[in-house]
Amino acid sequence: MNSHLNIFKSYTNTNRTYQLENDLTRALAISLQEDSLFFHEVFKEILKDTNFYNQLFESLETEASVSISIQQKASQISNFDHIFAISLSESEIGDFWSQNFDRNYDPICDLVIQINNIVLVFEAKRDNVNCTAQLYNQILNITKTSNDALPFNQKNYGEIITPFDFNWPRLMAIAVKVSSFEKAMSTQNRFLSDFISLVKQHNFRWLPEPSISALQPTNTHAILRRIESTIEEVAKASQINKLNYTDRLGLEFYQNWAKEVLFDCNEKGNLTVNIYPGNTKVQGQSLFEKNPKFNPFLTILGTTYPTEYSYHIKLTSFQKYFQGLWFAETDLKKALYTKDNFNKYTGRKKRGEQWLQLSVLFDECLNYDWRKQCDWENSVINSGKNQFDISFGYKVCIEIPFQKLKELDQKQSDLNNLIHLITEIHQQFSNQLLIND
Repeated sequence: MNSHLNIFKSYTNTNRTYQLENDLTRALAISLQEDSLFFHEVFKEILKDTNFYNQLFESLETEASVSISIQQKASQISNFDHIFAISLSESEIGDFWSQNFDRNYDPICDLVIQINNIVLVFEAKRDNVNCTAQLYNQILNITKTSNDALPFNQKNYGEIITPFDFNWPRLMAIAVKVSSFEKAMSTQNRFLSDFISLVKQHNFRWLPEPSISALQPTNTHAILRRIESTIEEVAKASQINKLNYTDRLGLEFYQNWAKEVLFDCNEKGNLTVNIYPGNTKVQGQSLFEKNPKFNPFLTILGTTYPTEYSYHIKLTSFQKYFQGLWFAETDLKKALYTKDNFNKYTGRKKRGEQWLQLSVLFDECLNYDWRKQCDWENSVINSGKNQFDISFGYKVCIEIPFQKLKELDQKQSDLNNLIHLITEIHQQFSNQLLIND
């Protein structure tokens, strides 16, 4: 899915700094409203040291009414027996009852959740801002609206007010666990997954994500998640855009002969970096203007890595890939990728003579059963298609060992070394990979 279709991401490139707190709060509120499991886990975490949860839900006969709202005035909050004053920030909540910001007005509360007579009031910050004083004043005015007679202090209100430190990493740890469980059960909630994506784009440190040095090479999912966080940071700090797909991880590439650099992780925990030059006929035109050759080595952060390349012939119909041929240099009887062959055999080919010419060409050039590999009879001849598009392309790959990734990524809060790695890989692929005779 294109990341611009994230439910919570506005269609703008403007960094709306002062709007971000409202965006995050609204996204959280909607996710809680639309994902009952997420709401349950958050609510239970906040109430875990009290008896309120059991009072609300221990019986099937209990009737609970839930309301969730954002930007609610303090004067609109009433009919409660207990309030949880919740700080949602990177900064730890301070001593709530030692605050003395006693301003009488009608403040706006970021997020308010009420279940029967229990009220949760959230004050959210986008960064490391301590919001204890602001939260204190909101609760002060909520309680004064209900009872003007009592002075606001712990002695008078301590039994009905509970300050709670719910920092962003703590909240996102719950969100990730719930989303992972839902994914395992094939019930993944779109709202929650988009909320996690929004938060990650803002600050990857809020998500539970160990450095690669703390991982085993078999934990490929966690390694790739760390690489994805790095790519997010590269995209934020440069003019290189992240690919907007969920089925592949990578960066846009800005040469005429290729448009994507893709990242993956193999069973050894090594980072594989792949590029597909000539993946379309337009890209191939740039390649075959000259005799394309690939540099056998690339130097990344002072270390030289060998490049491996293979051939990929792609067949598409209505711009969708449906079959292809993969082969190496040793699978060739004679040169197939020539300028003349490119000009004659790539592009749109219609049923009949043009398909026959292609099969003759492959028979002449390939020394393996290419028909079986691409299921030529079923996928092409007997497919009902009357035409398809064909391109002559390559797959070029380098591999960064897991041990190197461990050396570079030692601290969970510091992605700088991995950012340098990904950036230099992109630069070397762009500037050094292709050698034109």
